[in-house]
Amino acid sequence: MAATKHTMKMPELLVFAKMFVVGLVAAEVCRSTYYLGTAFVPAIADFPLWAKAIPVLIGLAVCVVYAINRGAHVSAFQMGQSLRFDLLIAMCLGAWSNELAMPWLLKFHAALKAADPYWAPVFLLLFCTVLLSPLVQWHWPRRRQTPSQFRFLADEEIRQETDDLLSNETQAKSFAETVLASGVHSGLVFGVDGPWGVGKTSFINLAERYWERAADKVIVCRFEPLRYASEPDLADRLIRDLSAAIQRKVFAPEFRPAASRYSRLIKGKADVSFLGFKLSLEPSQETVDELLDDIDEVLRRIGRRVIVVIDDLDRLDAKTVNNVLFATRRTFKLSQATYVLCYDTEVLAGGKEEGSRAREFLEKFVTVKLSLFVDSSSIRNFLQRDWEKSESQLGSVPSDTMLKLGAVLNELAEILSGDLAAKYLPLLGDLRKVKRFINAILLMQIEKTNLGRTDFNKRDLINLMLLHLNYPGLFRRIYAEETEGRSGTFSIRRKYDEPDFKNADGFSKVKDVHPGSASFLLEQLFDVEVLELGDGRNIEESVLRSRACFNKGDTRNLESFLKLIVRFATPEPQETFVLYQTAVDQVRKGRSIASVLAEAEFALERTETAHDQFWRVLVNQAHDFTSPTAEDAIETLVEYLPRYSSFDNDDRGLRPRSIYSLLRLLDRAGWGRTVGRRRANTPENVIEVAWRIFGEQAYVGKGLLERLASLDRGVLGWNDLMLFRLQCSADRGGQLYNLHTALIVHQDPSAMTSGLVSKLALLGMRRLSQQVFALFKRTYIDAGRNFIAEAREVPVDAFLGQAFAHLHEQASLDPGSEQGDTTIARRVASARAFAASFVIYQLSNALPPNGSGVGCGHYDEVGSEDGAGISRLMNEYVFGFCFSPLVSGDNVLLFLDHCLAHLSSPFHTGRDEEGYVATKSGLPGGLDPKAMVRYWLEHRDHIRGLGLQDSGRCVYTPGYTAFYRDDLDGVFSVLNELAEEVTSSTTIQND
Repeated sequence: MAATKHTMKMPELLVFAKMFVVGLVAAEVCRSTYYLGTAFVPAIADFPLWAKAIPVLIGLAVCVVYAINRGAHVSAFQMGQSLRFDLLIAMCLGAWSNELAMPWLLKFHAALKAADPYWAPVFLLLFCTVLLSPLVQWHWPRRRQTPSQFRFLADEEIRQETDDLLSNETQAKSFAETVLASGVHSGLVFGVDGPWGVGKTSFINLAERYWERAADKVIVCRFEPLRYASEPDLADRLIRDLSAAIQRKVFAPEFRPAASRYSRLIKGKADVSFLGFKLSLEPSQETVDELLDDIDEVLRRIGRRVIVVIDDLDRLDAKTVNNVLFATRRTFKLSQATYVLCYDTEVLAGGKEEGSRAREFLEKFVTVKLSLFVDSSSIRNFLQRDWEKSESQLGSVPSDTMLKLGAVLNELAEILSGDLAAKYLPLLGDLRKVKRFINAILLMQIEKTNLGRTDFNKRDLINLMLLHLNYPGLFRRIYAEETEGRSGTFSIRRKYDEPDFKNADGFSKVKDVHPGSASFLLEQLFDVEVLELGDGRNIEESVLRSRACFNKGDTRNLESFLKLIVRFATPEPQETFVLYQTAVDQVRKGRSIASVLAEAEFALERTETAHDQFWRVLVNQAHDFTSPTAEDAIETLVEYLPRYSSFDNDDRGLRPRSIYSLLRLLDRAGWGRTVGRRRANTPENVIEVAWRIFGEQAYVGKGLLERLASLDRGVLGWNDLMLFRLQCSADRGGQLYNLHTALIVHQDPSAMTSGLVSKLALLGMRRLSQQVFALFKRTYIDAGRNFIAEAREVPVDAFLGQAFAHLHEQASLDPGSEQGDTTIARRVASARAFAASFVIYQLSNALPPNGSGVGCGHYDEVGSEDGAGISRLMNEYVFGFCFSPLVSGDNVLLFLDHCLAHLSSPFHTGRDEEGYVATKSGLPGGLDPKAMVRYWLEHRDHIRGLGLQDSGRCVYTPGYTAFYRDDLDGVFSVLNELAEEVTSSTTIQND
């Protein structure tokens, strides 16, 4: 092969002229300084030597420190390493020429010699001040920045091996070695291809770390065309950056003129206007190849290769990409240059016309292509553990914050290691997307919320956040349709007559409009076929309270998710199911329920809701409790009953509702449990429930009947007991099979425990009813205590409980007053009347099992004849003692209050009257009408003579308020009608 012929290049006149002038000026500066200093010497002749030496040494020290900080020693080393003795000779000649030019400067030198000698210290101090100013500013301690409350992950490329989280170091090292070993080939181009966020810049940074180790052979020039995309001539900018990169590494003063000539040549002719005349200046006749030869000669002389890295090529528009590639193509003449292009081919080829041209350019230019990929395992490792050791990348986020985000990050890692990882990679396939996701979490301040103590399903939260980040328009539609109490296209629903959940009619259309990853996320969040929820009637509560697809009624989960993402609003712990599930799990592991309820989240002073939800969850899961756990649950619930309110704003109070929770506890966990597995629910095993109720066998002295109606619980304790007894009746359909069986077996071990419900209820309730009446008789009848009168004196706090104790002052007001809000006072007054009426009714009514529970009065005091003996005894007690004016004059008021509390609604009577009225069927209120008539006939004249119709007394009930002055005449009329009917029927029977 014939050797390439090189022509001798022209002398570097501009470079030599510059060095000559430098030598000339430097010599003149030294001469002028000498003249000023010599003139100043007589002024300090009397100063000691050390006083003269200190200013000189200080000046020298300032010069040396300034020079070192400016890198003068590096430049000096580069000059020496270049072996450009020719330039040193030119500078020496410049210094010599200063001696020859002295005759021309005689007047200037004479002026310096005749000047005031104190000009010398002035210039010295000025010189020191000029040099010290940047030194002081550079080394002055910087004020510490106030740490930010919110710190996020910056999308910065890595610069050293310790920051490599994607295991690219080995590949980067191999690539760097390949580039170095490729030798010098004209137009050799390496392509680094990969999608945005894959880490192309970081990959080049790692490779550059290896190229720097061969700094005596290689110079790396990083050209970022994105910074200069708006400039008209990118070729000129490329030459400038290349020149600057070489000048930083080596001493080559001739390179810049050559580069400047090349830049001007590429620009072409220039038009100049002067005094209205337009002149065109053409470049010299030297060709581009000749100028490139000059630049290449410089590179060969300094013995270095140049690696030109062109990054972010895929971020430019197609036209600018072609301009960059064209500018690069023009420099292929440089045999000492190797090019590395970083781009994403799919982005560059995205356009129809310009994109295809860019692809063609790439096919022509790129000699060797390397494609970068990110394994999902690398991202998974980063999310699970690598962030802990990557301080340079994540140092802006405190480790404790990252630990608090561990729940979400671990779930994200599980997603990327699961079967659906490939479908998530377009959304989370590189560190840039992952950092963007983590920043969104930090913005939501999730680290301040313990996600483990909320109901948010973490995968649903991740999917919604991905929708929020990548498809904001679709997310806004979800937010508009599913918040403010609305249920739109996305939340699932179930009709009452259908077991399975279904999507809304328009959901499939939304998926069709948003294909790809958006449709995939919608399916993962809301598609019932993908979610596989199963039978909606048997769905677990933990699923119902945590998945984002539910957004109707009380389970407005989706709205909570959306408010968390948009408003950063997290629910209170008491509003979450997980709080109660965690508490029940702790109880199951042996923790006492009292210690759980003593936590701040369960403070009764705030609300009863937390206790209500806790008992509900605990009872639902009580089937697997051990005997100690079941015992603790039953004992604690009985103990807490008086602490709960008897009424609530929207429903019955927690106290009456807890009675049914107690029954379910007995039915599910109150029998047959050992430390191991529960025994079968045979009659022999479930009879333990009856022992608990009656206080027999191992439960002597701890019977529930006596505990519920203990003396310290008073009237409300009896209200609890009668409600407990009523709900034990099998005909009420309470789903308490084990409890019903226990009561039947306890009554008659040989009795059948299945069959007609009315017969089962009749048998099972006999012993219970007799025991309850015996307890009441001993406490009130035999003791001569008026239960109804005591009910009217129940303390306010007993009704309110701990949660509503702050309403004591309002509840103590006179409910008939017109001052202040007396709503609570009216409710307390109504609750007193209701408690008295309910207990007396349950004990006295003789109704058989008809679906509403067997009346306690249906049975005899003892035996199995069921002759309504208890009812007769209760009527004698009520009319002969509680209402009798012979016992107490105020008892008449109790009788009349009873009558007014049992008025009937016109809706049931069929009358045209407005308001509640007295009727013959309703007035007795469960008491024996004949006993009421006998009482009325005996005391009618006395009662009428009291003139109570003019009294301002009133009676409060849950449904209405009855006034003596308005309603008492109607009561008297109905009592008279009852008396006439009973008298007539008695007369007929006697005849």
